[in-house]
Amino acid sequence: MKVTLTLEAGNGELGHVEAEGVTYEDAKASAEALIPEDSKAIVIRVGRNRRPRP
Repeated sequence: MKVTLTLEAGNGELGHVEAEGVTYEDAKASAEALIPEDSKAIVIRVGRNRRPRP
């Protein structure tokens, strides 16, 4: 599972962090740990890790 967070910094600038985990909860917690102190998550996107086709 992959989680991408769109961040808004204290000065209004936008940014992104992303993390992967076995479950949504693991991926979200890992992504949240990457948020800088003066920023907050404003959008959460979820994607599944896709296996390559043979």
